[in-house]
Amino acid sequence: MLETNKDASVAERITHCNGSSFGNWCWLRPPSGRATNELREVNNIISSITLSDRQDSWKYSLDPTGIFTTKSLTFLINSLKLGSNALSLSIPRNKLIPQKVYIFIWLAIQYKIPVRFEIDKRGIDLDSTLCPLCESALETTEHILCLCPKAALIWKLVLDWWAQDASLISNLGDAIINKQPFALSNFGSSIWQATKWVTCYIIWKHRNQKVFSKKTWSPGSILSEIQTQSYCWISKRSRKKKIIEWHQWLINPSFFVVDSPQRVGIG
Repeated sequence: MLETNKDASVAERITHCNGSSFGNWCWLRPPSGRATNELREVNNIISSITLSDRQDSWKYSLDPTGIFTTKSLTFLINSLKLGSNALSLSIPRNKLIPQKVYIFIWLAIQYKIPVRFEIDKRGIDLDSTLCPLCESALETTEHILCLCPKAALIWKLVLDWWAQDASLISNLGDAIINKQPFALSNFGSSIWQATKWVTCYIIWKHRNQKVFSKKTWSPGSILSEIQTQSYCWISKRSRKKKIIEWHQWLINPSFFVVDSPQRVGIG
């Protein structure tokens, strides 16, 4: 057992003699057995070490700066683990929706929500890998949130509500990345993105209810939930900017949030 001193520097632990370096050990109990071989290997490693006169410090070799941050480590792990499969390793936080929705979206773009395809890839046996909503295609993240006929119908209702073309949401990137082909103010753009994220979240919620509770809901009732929940979250988190009235929200949000002199802007 080695007696340690937390205030001792690396230089104080190494003795230099005749051009070689040796460990300056302070043993409470001399090493024995396999530990002697390990000590010999350590001595061989440090024998060629040359220390500078600078103060001791740790260097993080996995980053060019030599400085460790959890962000750089997370980026490295995701790059190695996900490769080009992820839409993005990070997305800006939308303050109009609660943290739980943002976390869900963050997991979705990295294909980490527990769809049957991802569970099967991890070697877990399932009765079926088919989508529990349509039961006709493999359940992947993109399928359950966008491509499934039942999810696509929900998106059509949402886009009709916003008076937009049904082809506007055709893949997971369209559903998550904050872009729109129609003119919106900055605040309106955030509202549009928040609505899309809430739609993804509620589609997943009803998917889970179908899987675990055998509950089914009509597309109209799911749209009503999306309208109600998104308005509630957005209005509570946008106190510095006036949100449109509930009856306007139900008619067509894009009519009231477009950045146009002919229409009422809230941005």
